[in-house]
Amino acid sequence: MMRTILLIMCFVGMLSACTQQNVINTGVSSPYHDCNIMDYLRSDKYNWELTVQMIEHAGLTDLFEGRVDTLPEITFWGIPSYSIQRFIFDSQENEDLETVYTQVTEIPQSLCREFLLKHVTKGKILKADIAYKNKKYEINEEGQDGGTWITCLAGNRFIAYREGSDYGGVPDAGSVSLKCWSFKWGKIPMASPDIQPTNGVVHALNYSYRLGHI
Repeated sequence: MMRTILLIMCFVGMLSACTQQNVINTGVSSPYHDCNIMDYLRSDKYNWELTVQMIEHAGLTDLFEGRVDTLPEITFWGIPSYSIQRFIFDSQENEDLETVYTQVTEIPQSLCREFLLKHVTKGKILKADIAYKNKKYEINEEGQDGGTWITCLAGNRFIAYREGSDYGGVPDAGSVSLKCWSFKWGKIPMASPDIQPTNGVVHALNYSYRLGHI
């Protein structure tokens, strides 16, 4: 029953993503938060409860609180709780009993750390810092010279790009979206970019995001 409820909610999230990028509802219109990233995540259990548990279990609390000297600011490509919950549910269908999990603390600490570092980039990268896609090509086509390559702390790379929309028949006069593409996994579904606590930025991924596919 819980798995069915989760899948329904993820489906609703995907439908929302078709019409607007901002589907992570924090209840606050301002993107600025007078706290560090960890405290921002702690303040919103609906979206980030399991994310906080994973960070604490991985021993990365200092990184998200801005207390690592070499990483005073970070960009977190935010893993929503739903993605972690789905990973746990999926593990229960795995025939290998050693990889069955019922809660975050049962996932190996090293795996949690690996997952998280795949979603963290050094420094503060806002949507405005990302280059536009070359409209002549799809993002994965040869000849595409737009976008910005992102390298995360785990060493994985993907491309982020801005894309405008038309408004009133005028090209690129509408809203501008932040999008991401992995050449291994394909589209990385984005929800709400530019959430700005004091030690960096969170670009919240969509509820439909599959953990590790970045």
